[in-house]
Amino acid sequence: MSPRCLAGAALAPAFVSFAAAEEPAEMPDIAAAMLEAAAENGEAAEIAAVAKALKAVFPDYADAVDASAQTRIAALAPEGETEEVEPEPAGGGLLAVKPWKGKISASAVMSSGNSENAAVGVLVDAARTAGDFKHNIKAYFDYGESDNVTSQKRWGAAYKLDYNFGERTYAYGRLAYDEDDFSGFDYRLFAGAGLGHYFAKSDEFSWKLEGGPGYRYSPIDDTRELDNQFALYAASELDWLIREGVTFEQDFNTTWTSPTTSFQSITALTTEVWDGVSTGISFEYRYETDPPLGREKTDTIARASLIYGF
Repeated sequence: MSPRCLAGAALAPAFVSFAAAEEPAEMPDIAAAMLEAAAENGEAAEIAAVAKALKAVFPDYADAVDASAQTRIAALAPEGETEEVEPEPAGGGLLAVKPWKGKISASAVMSSGNSENAAVGVLVDAARTAGDFKHNIKAYFDYGESDNVTSQKRWGAAYKLDYNFGERTYAYGRLAYDEDDFSGFDYRLFAGAGLGHYFAKSDEFSWKLEGGPGYRYSPIDDTRELDNQFALYAASELDWLIREGVTFEQDFNTTWTSPTTSFQSITALTTEVWDGVSTGISFEYRYETDPPLGREKTDTIARASLIYGF
């Protein structure tokens, strides 16, 4: 064999090896199928999001995923145009401030029971999902005066962290603080954990139940006696979109301890008047099986609210 042929034979394997190294590895079939499914929706942003997830799962095939995604995105754009997709912002982790979804409402309040008067109230209810976790925050404040004397002062806050096992079932930890100057209790502090499950879950209708054990600490105003008890907590939340812009809500919860059991039911109807702003009416019923001496068992609160959703 001539020297020229020997040189060519020696270079051929190196050339083939170099070409193979430059060519991106073919991605797994499941990755290709997911990109194809995203492309069928005709949304470039969805293709980019799926590609980002696939590169995290299959880092060895990142080049092939990128090439396939760009091909599909280019195919969506009109001839001569290429749609540019902004990179997806980082989620920010478990404790990121954004994005929160919820509502802030200002209310006119009419109460009966341990407080019988008109008052004003403010409510904040917000949630944020971070991967399998969901943060839930609620806070409220009601205040009323009669003849320059405080006739109602009630406020509280609650934080609940959910961990989703799947599409409908989750575990939670919950911490709540309530203070009502006319309830007979100095304040109430509850801490507990449990499980929850969505029995119905859609944009139009959802219903879930949750419950579990906890601990309630309740100093009594007059005697300073401590109602310091193991507790059981259960709650139901129902949301129904009756028609576009009109929502019905029914929330019910109960906290059991051996000295007394608390029940709370809130029924609300909300109507959107323009984008992000709604009006609402609600009725709250609270019942204590064994309240402190001299206190009523039943309290009712009617609200007319202006609500801002975010």
